[in-house]
Amino acid sequence: MNKAPRTEGKIKVDYGIEDYYRFFKLDNPEIKISYKEYSQIVSNFNEGLIELIIEDGLEYTLPHLGSTLSIKKDKRLPRIKDGKLYNPTPVDWMATNKLWDEDEEAREKKLLVRYLNTHTSKYVFKIAFKKYVYPFKNKKYYTFKSSRRFARQLAVRINDPDKDKYDAFLLY
Repeated sequence: MNKAPRTEGKIKVDYGIEDYYRFFKLDNPEIKISYKEYSQIVSNFNEGLIELIIEDGLEYTLPHLGSTLSIKKDKRLPRIKDGKLYNPTPVDWMATNKLWDEDEEAREKKLLVRYLNTHTSKYVFKIAFKKYVYPFKNKKYYTFKSSRRFARQLAVRINDPDKDKYDAFLLY
C-alpha cells in the first residue's frame, strides 16, 4: 500500500517567523536582537501557551483576529440518520490497515476499525479555533492547524493515569 508523505497536507503560509522578525526590526530599530534570539523567544512563548491551554484549560484569545484557541470535547456516538447508520467516532487507521492486509474481504467492503474511547467516556478532544463576529473581509478563509507537537502533548495529557481525568468545555 502506497502511503502519501506526511507533508502532503501541509498548509502553505504566506508569512513565517522570518517575516515577523523583519517586521519587528522595522518597527523597533532601537532593540538589538538577533534572529536566533527572536526565534527562541517566540518558541518559548508558544510552548508556555500550549502548556497553559492543555494543563490549565486556558481559552486563549487572539484579539486582532477576534478568535479563541482552546480544547473542546465532543461525545461521538453512532446514530441513525435518514435511515442509515452514521458513526462519527474516529477511525483507528493502524488497526484498519492491519485488518485490510490480513482480510481481503474486509478491504473490499471497506470495513473500518474505530476507536472506542472508553478511557474518556466516549469523548473526543480537539484543539478548537473559534472565530467570533468581527467586521473584516475574508474571515471565512482563516484557518488554524495545530502543530503535531501540540496535538501529541494533548494526547499524552489525556492518557496520563497519574493526573486527574482531563476535562474541557463541551462543544455544543
